[in-house]
Amino acid sequence: QECLRQAMQASLATALIYLKKIINLMKKTIFISSTYKDLVKERKAVWELLKRYDVNIVGMEEFGARKDSPLTTCLKEVEQSNIYIGIIANRWGSIEEESGKSYTQLEYEKAIEKDKEILIYLIDETASVQIDNIDFGEKHESLELFKKELQKNHTIDRFINATDLVEKLE
Repeated sequence: QECLRQAMQASLATALIYLKKIINLMKKTIFISSTYKDLVKERKAVWELLKRYDVNIVGMEEFGARKDSPLTTCLKEVEQSNIYIGIIANRWGSIEEESGKSYTQLEYEKAIEKDKEILIYLIDETASVQIDNIDFGEKHESLELFKKELQKNHTIDRFINATDLVEKLE
């Protein structure tokens, strides 16, 4: 009888683990896309907001060590997500050498290709930004072209700081 009871408990525990995995798969997954250095506060604030909801959150903060390249990791995560949130400020960010595009733009293009729900937040021109968080020259020109594409393809919203961004996402 004791063996039967232990076996039933083990089966129940296994069933609960399986059920949790199924429920987790049913949750929407949100991918947060942006440059990092200039938007640490904004990313953290969005992450904290989304934790209050019944969603899975994906972003570079929690990728950990992986065998794939950083770009491949990002693109795979976008593919597996339901919603893409693009937070765009004044930096072009990491660039994929072959295409000359930023990782953020390539993530966005993957979201388009996979028909994800896309929400775009652009920093407002009136926002106070540190000079070292602004790209100039060719990077600035590429970023401006990307922003124009986003504005043409989506109803975007603008933010001035992390608090304002979170209020708009609520």
